Amino acid sequence: MRTVQIVSFLLVVGCTSSRDRSPSAACGLASLAGPTALLGQFSVPHQTLGSPPHTLPERLVVRSVAGPAYPAIVGRADSLWIIGVQGSLAPNVKPGFGVLVLDPSEKARGVVLYEGTPVEGAPEIGRVSVGDVTVPLIGIQLDPTKIEDPRCRLFPDSVIQ
Repeated sequence: MRTVQIVSFLLVVGCTSSRDRSPSAACGLASLAGPTALLGQFSVPHQTLGSPPHTLPERLVVRSVAGPAYPAIVGRADSLWIIGVQGSLAPNVKPGFGVLVLDPSEKARGVVLYEGTPVEGAPEIGRVSVGDVTVPLIGIQLDPTKIEDPRCRLFPDSVIQ
């Protein structure tokens, strides 16, 4: 029965033009597609951050994959960044690592929080603290249009204002 529901949902979404979809349905799909595409970008040469950026804003948005966005505070410990997520994740979410996203001008866009293990070979540039859990932070610099639908921002400014 569950398989029929999933297939029906995919058919409805697939057979509906993007103009007919409500923003929430399109953004729901984007909340999965963007973070998935982001991980694929680590295979593109010269995008993975080899060292921590020199500066970051005092506050950032942290997005849980397919979940909500949270405000976060930014600090330093020696040469590494510490991103402190404000708020509680859903009890079933087990963070494994975060990805700091910088745009081509080196402006920090936000952090995507993933479950599982970090991308192999990506240097740790800091830590993400979520409640009583601290996980590695890796980073990437890319054009945000590769991972984000402009109508459904991964890192909405309204979260930290």
